[in-house]
Amino acid sequence: MREINYSHIAIVGFLTVGAFTEQANALPMFSQQTGMECAGCHTQIMPRLNKMGRKFAASGMTLSKKVSDINGTAGSDFISNMDINPSMLIKTKYNKTYDKPDGKGVIDTSEDSTNDGEFSPVRMATFYVGGRITENVGAIVKFGHRKEEGNSIEGKAVYAYPVTDESYLGAVFFSTASLGPFSGMEFYNTGLYKPLRMFDMKIYNNTTQKQKVGAQAASGLQVYYDRDSLFNENDHFFFTAGMYFPAQDSLVYDIGDNLLPFARIAYEYMYGDFNFIVGGFLIKGGDIVSPTEPLHIKKETYGVDFQVEGTIYEHDVTLTATYILKNDVEYSGINSDLDEYDTESRYDEGFSIQGAYSVTDDIIAKASYMHYNDKNEYRKDNLNGTESPAKTTKINVKDLDYAIGLGVDYGFTLIVPMKLAVEYAWMQPSLNRVKKYQDFMVTLTMPF
Repeated sequence: MREINYSHIAIVGFLTVGAFTEQANALPMFSQQTGMECAGCHTQIMPRLNKMGRKFAASGMTLSKKVSDINGTAGSDFISNMDINPSMLIKTKYNKTYDKPDGKGVIDTSEDSTNDGEFSPVRMATFYVGGRITENVGAIVKFGHRKEEGNSIEGKAVYAYPVTDESYLGAVFFSTASLGPFSGMEFYNTGLYKPLRMFDMKIYNNTTQKQKVGAQAASGLQVYYDRDSLFNENDHFFFTAGMYFPAQDSLVYDIGDNLLPFARIAYEYMYGDFNFIVGGFLIKGGDIVSPTEPLHIKKETYGVDFQVEGTIYEHDVTLTATYILKNDVEYSGINSDLDEYDTESRYDEGFSIQGAYSVTDDIIAKASYMHYNDKNEYRKDNLNGTESPAKTTKINVKDLDYAIGLGVDYGFTLIVPMKLAVEYAWMQPSLNRVKKYQDFMVTLTMPF
């Protein structure tokens, strides 16, 4: 478990508030700021965003009903332009796997294996504060605890300039402990940004999470352009590019030697009752060094994603798909290939598709399919550059011919609005010696 590292504060400390972090965009703080119900910015599967939610994100979280009511447009002083609110989120989780293998393909019997079932009364507890700082600046900070990462401080600040009534040009500084390089400004629901996914189970339903493209620590700076009506009144365009560093501090990495360029593009088109979105993403940069040099990362990742949202007979439907064509991540130097620092090299590809159907206003039915191909040969011993025979037992163990998932989300109010998610997945490994396995998960999410 990672303990809180107070050097993180140095990175985000100059922010009044910081990161647009996990599920913060489904919290009551933004309902209070905008004066809208949650459904104003979200699909039924919160925190996934609808068109209005994407506009709010592109504005840098600066849209405020309170400021508009008081001043008409913008206030003449700093305080009247500000709209800052707090929120809190708690998540409870039960997870039970059946015959889940370890890294060598043998059924996991270790002490912390989920094959015995695992109940976490407080899987995640997070305090958020943020919103509109000025007319063109918004931000949010998260003080959180997660069972996997321990304690963390995460931050994001956005400058959003309205070029026209239909477009924003902006810049974002972000730092996150676990949400990846696209956590600065990403608002499509394909899982490239970890919170905006369909299943809580994630690693058996969403290939960007399985391959850690939309996960892990990252701190960076990016610019973006967001525009409605690019070619006609039915379309929307989004582009962002920037540089990020794969950590929140310089304890393991040298910042200057590990800056990775990344980019994301997406185009929307509304046709009838459906909104079609197609996009692409790229991360490429870094170097390979000798085993005696400081830790380095070299990464080449690219893929495409697709999203459809609309209604069928007055029921909301959503379909998302992602194909990661290449994800080649190589760590070299001191502290490479260590679980403690999550620096094991990766070389994989994957495809996933997910669908959701609103059975009622309170109940969502979900289904998913994922294929995963782990191309890593696990032969390199980073201590001396030679092959390690023991590691070859990991070859193809993670490969999945398919993973099929089913789930139900139920939204209800008991003092506060809550979401109960029940999910199940069946995995068919590609390697004959690895037994089929299954995963069952129940999560209860409570925002305040």
